[in-house]
Amino acid sequence: MRGDRRQIQTAVVGGADSDEPLTLPLEAIELDAFRHRHGHDTFWCGLLLGGCGGQLTTKLYTDLL
Repeated sequence: MRGDRRQIQTAVVGGADSDEPLTLPLEAIELDAFRHRHGHDTFWCGLLLGGCGGQLTTKLYTDLL
């Protein structure tokens, strides 16, 4: 089965059943600060938000022109 490659903006912290939502950063410049604030957290596609329950990771995208 191929992994889900959708870009997610809303996640939950701690586990798929968590009720603690947070918004993932939309801009690359915000990512370092977000990672610093949430260095020990895990992010999930929350079941209570209608998600798949899979674990999420942050990824820095940059445009190379």
